[in-house]
Amino acid sequence: MLVIDGWSAGYLSSYGTAWLETPALNQLAAESVLVEHATVETLHLDQLYRSWFQAAHPLAPADGFDLAAQLAQVGVPLHLLTDEALLRDAAGAFALASAEFLPCQEPQIAEHEDDTELARIFAVLCEWIGSESGDELIWAHARGMAGAWDAPLDYRRSLAAEDDPDPPSYAIPPASRPTRKLEPDELLGLSQAYGGQVLLIDTLMEELLAAIHALPVERQPLLIVTSSGGMPLGLHGQIGRDASLPLAIYANLTQAPLTMRLPGGADGLTRLQGLSASSDLPATLLDWFAAAQPERAIAQGRSLLQFDLPGRDRTLCVAGQELYLRTAAWGARVHGNQQCQLFGKPDDRWDVNDVANRCPQITPLAIELAEQTRDAIAQGAAPPELPEELTEPLS
Repeated sequence: MLVIDGWSAGYLSSYGTAWLETPALNQLAAESVLVEHATVETLHLDQLYRSWFQAAHPLAPADGFDLAAQLAQVGVPLHLLTDEALLRDAAGAFALASAEFLPCQEPQIAEHEDDTELARIFAVLCEWIGSESGDELIWAHARGMAGAWDAPLDYRRSLAAEDDPDPPSYAIPPASRPTRKLEPDELLGLSQAYGGQVLLIDTLMEELLAAIHALPVERQPLLIVTSSGGMPLGLHGQIGRDASLPLAIYANLTQAPLTMRLPGGADGLTRLQGLSASSDLPATLLDWFAAAQPERAIAQGRSLLQFDLPGRDRTLCVAGQELYLRTAAWGARVHGNQQCQLFGKPDDRWDVNDVANRCPQITPLAIELAEQTRDAIAQGAAPPELPEELTEPLS
């Protein structure tokens, strides 16, 4: 299990981008089951991990379920590997077999990709893949885009045209909430710096896939690659994610890339079009290791390995007082005193065109459903029925 923080689905060709050449990530997608609409249910990292290890939505009442303890019952230890100190509290609250925290240095541009923060995580994973260990779950979390942007500058330069300005050379991810319109060269520099990190992931993924391909199929692991939320790069007046800055929830943050490579690349090129949520990941892992799912009156997650099951009818991301509701046909950002921005799905993937004023019959339904769904999850109750109007796309 590999989680890269701040990695946006919009910077992967398998999710529609055309300007980044990422052959290893393309190969991973071709050998994997790809989840088209995967949503993180919170953008607060500590809360997200607690929800993963509890196998529940972040708002759900705690019932003592422990993913690590459940896997241990079937002889599968869960090991956490990370360079993110924010996960210490969450890791200490569950029965992990081990937790290794890699120290972080002052951010600086690396001379070689092997010297980057991400490379340390990938190196440990490659070493583990080559070991003769039995069944175990290695959960690797990389600060990724939320950490140092330390890929060698040549990665950024490769994304610049001959007449472009030189790409920026900063290693600390920028974070601001500009009130003015950003200049094109500023946006270009942001994309080049961020894109360089994506190219770094591609280089490291090539080595990881090579290590997996070297194994006989019966020894190859299930490899799940995803993100704990995207990174704003100027869209909606937001740059970066910083705890000291307000963060408005939009789809470029809530939609995470999610690929699942089965041994031998079985079921590769399968695309799951239904909605899924971050709490589906622990259910998927329990299913893979043939461990029992939590015994709850209201199921919190569903295994993504059950391809014939329909997707969710909605997902809900929560950050403070903000809610982001997603149905197959709509995305709704609910904030403040019942304020709502509304976006037609799936066409408006990144929430560019707010149609709330054009759809006065839909907006109040979306607000009500988001709030009622939030309350139902917090109470451990069944969610309300989905109004038919929220299943019909924008015409």
